[in-house]
Amino acid sequence: MNHDRRRFVTTTATLAAAQLVGVGIAEAQSRRDGSAPITSATIDALAAQSRKADRFTCVRTPESNDGPYYYQSSPRRRSIAEGRSGVPLKLRITVANALRPGDACPALSDAVVDIWHADADGLYSNVGADLQTENTVGQTFMRGHQVTDATGQVEFDSVVPGWEIGRNVVRATHVHVKVFHENKVVTAQLYFPNQFLDELYANVGPYRTHQQMTAPGANRSFNRIRNEEDLGFLADQSTPMPIRREADVVMAEATIGITTLGSLGVAPLFR
Repeated sequence: MNHDRRRFVTTTATLAAAQLVGVGIAEAQSRRDGSAPITSATIDALAAQSRKADRFTCVRTPESNDGPYYYQSSPRRRSIAEGRSGVPLKLRITVANALRPGDACPALSDAVVDIWHADADGLYSNVGADLQTENTVGQTFMRGHQVTDATGQVEFDSVVPGWEIGRNVVRATHVHVKVFHENKVVTAQLYFPNQFLDELYANVGPYRTHQQMTAPGANRSFNRIRNEEDLGFLADQSTPMPIRREADVVMAEATIGITTLGSLGVAPLFR
């Protein structure tokens, strides 16, 4: 399939997370002290919520890490590309909640969802020239956060990220996601299927001219890698988001998250 910049990707990432009462990243983080009590009323409300749910099922999985380029003061906005070139990406994230692993997960409103990723050339905003080939300190492209609506959803407009390199560390194409809950945070990385990326890098600019790259401190140039060569992908036991094409639209889905009772010893959830 030939891709061009007029085509766009829709990614639905369903995050099974507890309800967030904050309306911004700073507010959500300020309450992550583990002091909020869990009462019998909380348990009853969650149980009732789970009985009404019929959309999602929460499945256990490990969480990921921030990576080196997380910046907590991202703008609250939907459009994050700021004019950077690349195939337009429409990223839809749905936040849901589970009482315990395996429960049905009703969608949640008021969840703070923060995303960040590289541009099509593998560059991050707000990173110095000692770490990548362009000084982007003070810039904010490919960063943003939103609060989920009544259906538990947020939607970001961006471009498909490029692969990247740090100091001799090569990464496959991915998107970072954080979801905030009072005293907890869900952190994940979303990956694209190899076949989709192979076609993109074979046929579409600027990706097709971005097959090799280097970075300050790297001792040589590196070739683009695929998911199975990515240490983060392997460590997180990740699965690429399933992709399907509908006319000029590429659809994808992923499920990530934690339970409300994670602080009581319930493991993180993910599929």
